[in-house]
Amino acid sequence: MSEDPVPYSAAPQSPQRLIPVLQVPREELRRGVRDTLFVLHQERLWHSTSAEREGCLAQIAFWEAVLGWIQEQSGDTVNLMGRARS
Repeated sequence: MSEDPVPYSAAPQSPQRLIPVLQVPREELRRGVRDTLFVLHQERLWHSTSAEREGCLAQIAFWEAVLGWIQEQSGDTVNLMGRARS
C-alpha cells in the first residue's frame, strides 16, 4: 500500500506581506507633475540668489525625470507602490 506523501513543513509559513498600491489615472498624474514643473520654473525666475536657483533646478530635474517616466508608461492608470508592511 503506497500512500501519497503529505506535504509537511516544520516551520509554520508566515503570511505574505501586503504591499500598498495606489492606482492613479495616468493623465491626471501627468498633468499634476506638469503643473508643478510650471510653478517651479516660475519660482526659479523670481529667486535672486544663485543658491536658491540651484535648489529650484535640482527640483526641476527630479520632476522632469518623473514626468518622463509617467509618459513612458502605457495604459490609463499608473500603479504607485509603497514598501511592504511587516
